[in-house]
Amino acid sequence: MHWSFPEMIRLFSDEYRSSMLSEGNFGVERESQRVNYSGDLALTPHPSVFGDKFENPRITTDFSESQIEMITPPLKSAEEVYKALNDINNEVKNALKGELLWPLSMPPRLPKEEDIPVAQFPDTEDGRQKQIYRNGLALRYGKKMQMISGIHYNFSFSDKMIDFIYRQLRIEKTKRQFIDEMYFSLTRNFLRYHWILIYLFGASPICDSTYNSVIFKELEKIEKCCPHCAGKIKNFNRYATSLRVSRFGYSDTDEKKYTVYFNSLREYETKIKKMMETESNKYSKLGIYKDGVQIQLNGNLLQSESEFYAPIRFKRNIKKGETQLTALVNRGVEYIEIRILDVNPFDKVGISVEQMNFLQVFNVFCLFEESKSIDEEQMERINTNHQLAALLGRNEDLMLYKYNDDSRIPLKNFGDEIFEKLRIVAKLMDKDNVEKKYSESVESEYKKLHNIELLPSERICREMDNDNRSYIQFGMEYAEA
Repeated sequence: MHWSFPEMIRLFSDEYRSSMLSEGNFGVERESQRVNYSGDLALTPHPSVFGDKFENPRITTDFSESQIEMITPPLKSAEEVYKALNDINNEVKNALKGELLWPLSMPPRLPKEEDIPVAQFPDTEDGRQKQIYRNGLALRYGKKMQMISGIHYNFSFSDKMIDFIYRQLRIEKTKRQFIDEMYFSLTRNFLRYHWILIYLFGASPICDSTYNSVIFKELEKIEKCCPHCAGKIKNFNRYATSLRVSRFGYSDTDEKKYTVYFNSLREYETKIKKMMETESNKYSKLGIYKDGVQIQLNGNLLQSESEFYAPIRFKRNIKKGETQLTALVNRGVEYIEIRILDVNPFDKVGISVEQMNFLQVFNVFCLFEESKSIDEEQMERINTNHQLAALLGRNEDLMLYKYNDDSRIPLKNFGDEIFEKLRIVAKLMDKDNVEKKYSESVESEYKKLHNIELLPSERICREMDNDNRSYIQFGMEYAEA
């Protein structure tokens, strides 16, 4: 959008207006593997006590039959979301018999690839589509990569705040056009600066040896295409913050000519549709049927829009007969889904209230900051900074790429620039807040920027080293807590 950070700060300068910045709808989806008391992936069916996977809006499965997904409804505050997630978490824990919820994003001890259970669905049209889609994911990427779990954080600003900006800035567009452009503007800045969330909240610096085959395969690919990069990336076991969001975890399609730049809804729709319609030599060679059984939906770059992996996605509640993409095109962006958060093992529900408060400050900052279009060159730097923060974030000498020129900047210095504005936003949001919770969340996270010891990724490695514990032993201690 065509506004500046100082302009937006002035616009929300009084207490009544600033209070709108903390209002909206918020929700969390948390994925977690079920494990037995030895730290092995549970191979039992999804507990029947939770009912039909299609019918239960709070507890379902993700890729695997062993992977529970807990979903809060949209609520009005971080505190309400935390309570709702805690209630669901307790319900699940109390229902499990001889099993626990794995507290980390990277998987527990995994069985052989063929023994990992894909989620099972009813023999209905919808159920068959979900089943074939998951079988296709297993075929394309391997089951082990799909066993990674995370936190998805959903949010939207309040109608009151959106109406206020629309009126005050006298936007010469329809309300719907403005809302779409507002969320796309925020998203472009989120992409530019989300590396700092990976650094601060990354909590998957290590994995069990049963996942190593995925890492070795990726390292071989990197060595072939970029020998110079491989030498640096091999240090990931010393410096990683989040294997989950790195090249060793979830990654997007390699088809660069269809890169989504998030510059408009039309471009977003066109690129994703193109990937859904374009045949992939790699995936089509795998076949669509085997022994008369369909093993993937199709041989295209994306089987469906759900396969589009990105740090952030646009969402709309769908009506009968709609897909997520058609709902967006028909009625516009309703809310945003942040997808780069690791499960926090140091909080019993996987994410803390403080983290959610910080995310709200960060999202407002991304909204306020000027947001020009992203081109191919800038997207390459965005993706590079993402990978550097994920694989080498705990390297005190790490340099990141700036976006306005070809220069590089120390991670800490780049972070200081971001936190300078986060403090201004948090102070504004705390004007009618006695607790000053937004400023406190910013100061708490700022300490991590200049003290690696405070990072969750570093804490995980330190606790394992100090007590001479394996990855599985560490995970089981927090699973049983």
